[in-house]
Amino acid sequence: MTTEPTREVGQDPHRDWSSSRRGAYQLPTTKVVVKHLIVIALMVAGLWATIWAFLDSYSGQWIDQTALSEVSNNLRRYSQPSVSLLNALPAISGVLALVGIVFVLVRRHRFAPALIGLLVAAGANGTTQILKSAILNKPNLGVQEATINSLPSGHTTFAAAAGAALFLAAPKKWRPFLSLVMFLFSVMTGVATVINEWHRPADVVAALFVVGGWTALGLLILRFVPAEDHDTSSTRHTGMLIIPLMVITGLFLGFCAVATYMISATQHFTGAALLGSLCLILAVGMLNTALLVWLLRRKQPLAERPYTKVWTY
Repeated sequence: MTTEPTREVGQDPHRDWSSSRRGAYQLPTTKVVVKHLIVIALMVAGLWATIWAFLDSYSGQWIDQTALSEVSNNLRRYSQPSVSLLNALPAISGVLALVGIVFVLVRRHRFAPALIGLLVAAGANGTTQILKSAILNKPNLGVQEATINSLPSGHTTFAAAAGAALFLAAPKKWRPFLSLVMFLFSVMTGVATVINEWHRPADVVAALFVVGGWTALGLLILRFVPAEDHDTSSTRHTGMLIIPLMVITGLFLGFCAVATYMISATQHFTGAALLGSLCLILAVGMLNTALLVWLLRRKQPLAERPYTKVWTY
């Protein structure tokens, strides 16, 4: 005769099972791996589309050059104050990322995630420099005076990669908030480079795709780290807010970018090319952020209601 172990009144019958499984490491499923690979492919496709549209085509070079000319004509008085901002933002993002990584190392002992975050940041910056200096060549189509390639933007890559390093090193429950910090620093740095006429808008967009692809790869690698499998923190409420807000706003801004580009090309409306370029930078930053937060989603218990499973991360 066997006796069933006694449980306290009100105890969840599934809690013992989950506790016994807590120490067991589970490899990510094929579906999870494919989801990460899809996001990486989207980032690579976005980078390729940016190169094809703005570097290798006459219309793209014309739009980029027109946006830069409109900065020179209309925003020159803001250039000098933004020089200090431009010089400070990458340094500020790097210092904040370093302080945050040291904190999670000391308090949380997240050595593997911190190392992966630093390697991702190094990979993103290295990719930008290799693309800019050794791979990409800007064809002289008679549009731009400076035919030396400046795509992707190194300043934007550094600021975004610093945020990505901290994003990957941090515990799961902090990552949605840190994704917003990464978005703000990268976009603000990118816009500052455009205002100062250091980079054309397409350079910033390409940098965002480079960092986004490396960050998605870092999240995939973290799926194979046992410490990540044991971190079952829920970010349900932030996921419910960030995903729809970023997707809807990003798609709207993307539509605005296309519309203003068409107006600039057909009617030569002053300021349309610059406005469209700024909308495109914001749209890419928002959609990239939404995809990265979407990758944080973990499998939910079967008892979860269907409409809550969709937005639980």
